[in-house]
Amino acid sequence: MPFATQEKVEAGFTAVDERIGEIEQNTKELNTGLVELADTIKAIKQQRATNLLAANRQPSNEERTRFWPDDEQAKAFGKVVLNALQRKALSEGSQSEGGTLVPAEMATFIIQKMSDYGVFRRNVTRVPMSSDTLSVPEVTDDMTIYCPGEGGEIDESDVGAGQVTLTTRKFACLGRVSSELEEDSVVAIGEVMGQSIARSMSKAEDLVGFLGDGTSTYYGMQGICGALRAVNATIANIKSLIVGSGNVYSELVLADFRKVCGILPTSADMGARWYMHKAFFYNVVLPLLWAETAGQPIIGTPTYFEQGPSKFLLGYPVEFTPAMPKTEANSQICALLADLRLGAFLGERRSLNIARSDQFHFDTDEIAIRGLERIAISIYGEGDTVEAGPICGLITAAA
Repeated sequence: MPFATQEKVEAGFTAVDERIGEIEQNTKELNTGLVELADTIKAIKQQRATNLLAANRQPSNEERTRFWPDDEQAKAFGKVVLNALQRKALSEGSQSEGGTLVPAEMATFIIQKMSDYGVFRRNVTRVPMSSDTLSVPEVTDDMTIYCPGEGGEIDESDVGAGQVTLTTRKFACLGRVSSELEEDSVVAIGEVMGQSIARSMSKAEDLVGFLGDGTSTYYGMQGICGALRAVNATIANIKSLIVGSGNVYSELVLADFRKVCGILPTSADMGARWYMHKAFFYNVVLPLLWAETAGQPIIGTPTYFEQGPSKFLLGYPVEFTPAMPKTEANSQICALLADLRLGAFLGERRSLNIARSDQFHFDTDEIAIRGLERIAISIYGEGDTVEAGPICGLITAAA
């Protein structure tokens, strides 16, 4: 066997030195990612505690149920996680550069979706359930007042009562990752998947809660738009809906939105807010507002709109939800004005549960991660053909 030349030996040592340098650099980057991640989580916890201490109060129910107190903190955390992931291969494949990194478009998507959904859950009345069905009493009519003369009898009257029935459905999702990925990932991949499951569940709740029409697309459940449309086949007969000035967005006018405000019952006034897609607000509503005010916002009042995170339309706050439509269509409910706590229930038989199993895919040495929840959605504030309810909306014309 011939001996290696001196040049080849030196080249071999040089290659080894370079590889060791790469490993040392990768290790530094991984450590940096872990430190950034830990510092971010610590800062978020400290800031949250400081805010509550300054306000001299305990966390509200909404703050306890939401993982992130606001969108900015969620996005900041998402960026740190993605930076850490991009320093480490997401798989243990044979690619020469060490595996597949997170593509830029995927990184943007994950950051954007950290807190987009959960609008329906945050705004409705949540009801704990001890069985798969539950009937909740509902007052439909108040007692009648009479004015009898002296010594006259008082006519009797009853409180009108009904029942709202909640029937649970199981929402579920299942995914898997390689055991190598779980062992070697710089961040707990189970936590990343858990966040994804939570967002997916919230998205499904929003789609069903706002758009559900009872079909298989919405798991046989009826949401707000479905309940409103079910009142009557003729949209003009539905008292909780205002038919817009046209069947396309460009034909809608600000007076259409004012009419929606006019039909909203006074009892729903204090807790009401608009629900619409962000694109609908900026492409349809905002131009109408600017046109009416000659491009000058009304300073110091939320009557029309305010710049920044808070948006108002005709005195009511606006909440964006991707579940609402952004593309025009005939007979489409494009905006809602409602106090959802007076007109919608979200029953919870089993809150979101995320479980892990290393036995399900034993033959492939993969980890299964499953998300489950059992919920019921019921809408009862859609009104009828006589009176509007606490859930009102704007619908485009049929043609």
